[in-house]
Amino acid sequence: MKKIKQHIQQLTIDLLRSRLDINTTSNGLYVFDTDAEEMDISYLSPYRSDHNSIHLITEGEVKVKINLIDYTLKKNDLVLFTSNTIRHFESVTRDCRAKNLLFSDDYLLGSAIPSKTAGGFDYLSGIINPVATLQQHQAELIVAQLTSLGLKARFAQTNSFYANDILRFLFSALILEVGSLYQIESNPYVVSGSRKESIVHQFLKLVMKKFKEEKSVQAYADMLHITPKYLTTATRELTGKSAGNLIDDMVIVEAKLLLNESGMPIAHIAETLNFSDQFVFSKFFKKHTGQNPSGFRRSV
Repeated sequence: MKKIKQHIQQLTIDLLRSRLDINTTSNGLYVFDTDAEEMDISYLSPYRSDHNSIHLITEGEVKVKINLIDYTLKKNDLVLFTSNTIRHFESVTRDCRAKNLLFSDDYLLGSAIPSKTAGGFDYLSGIINPVATLQQHQAELIVAQLTSLGLKARFAQTNSFYANDILRFLFSALILEVGSLYQIESNPYVVSGSRKESIVHQFLKLVMKKFKEEKSVQAYADMLHITPKYLTTATRELTGKSAGNLIDDMVIVEAKLLLNESGMPIAHIAETLNFSDQFVFSKFFKKHTGQNPSGFRRSV
């Protein structure tokens, strides 16, 4: 049977709250547990969201594509999703369970320690694998922190004296704890790192927002008030790829998703990605994938 092409959908935090019957007085921050039935949102796939989330698998397995890359999430796997992440859930085992945290950009930016917490999350969402496999004691710590955060969020208005401040500090502690788990070194992540590290984080954040409109290294270097040479040197040192490669990678991922998951004509995809015409887009796509867009579409 021929695969039905789907548009990439947008999952809002309010829709998810309604479907899962999440009841909390904390606007923009939601902590809850899910079972296999609740985790099955294949009817929406592929999709982006208007919020960020952290999920810890506590039982079972989930198979999901994250920006076209296949992952099998198992017990003690921690996964991070930002609003720009495209995910496509493929299967969930019946015994699957997870602990989950959803939070809006506004809540993140208003957290107790904005510069370190928001910067730390930018780091996590920018240059690393979105999945980390935790040791048992690490998973137990995250479970404890999520449980504490969830209880405080649920009863924040019962005893409102300092409740929201406590909630934000608990949230910040969790984000920084998660950041420490993703480090190669055992030392916790400190946002005030080297200038090159800061530049790369800002660059990756800009690319995720502007890759459709801006594809030149010069444009991003101008936004960051540095030279293209410095930007490329910094990205190569931290990620192993040049700034141009990172921009092109983002464009190719989006192009593949549109070719694979939508019924849009190739000319419309070229326009969506702000190429001057279909020929220029096809030449770019073939250079990076070895196939022209129509050939790729037929092969998937």
